[in-house]
Amino acid sequence: MPYIPLEDRGQYEQAIGDVVAKLSAMDDDAAKGHLNYIIYSIIKRYLDEKGMRYSRAQDFIGGVLTCCQLECYRRLLGPYEDEAIAKNGEV
Repeated sequence: MPYIPLEDRGQYEQAIGDVVAKLSAMDDDAAKGHLNYIIYSIIKRYLDEKGMRYSRAQDFIGGVLTCCQLECYRRLLGPYEDEAIAKNGEV
């Protein structure tokens, strides 16, 4: 995942915190739909602002979203699975 400099992250923290607080107040099923809407809306609005081009949209779908998915697995689910294996043994 292309990490952004620490000094650039602060500009997003309030907005991210607000979104997470709203999602956390929902049950899991509702939060999934809302999160999907939020991610889609960010990408769509960005493309509307910058102009729709196939390569630009493809960069989000085949690049950004795919890499984000892989990073979530690597950083979040992978360690969780390692803990479960240590606790419960291999499948």
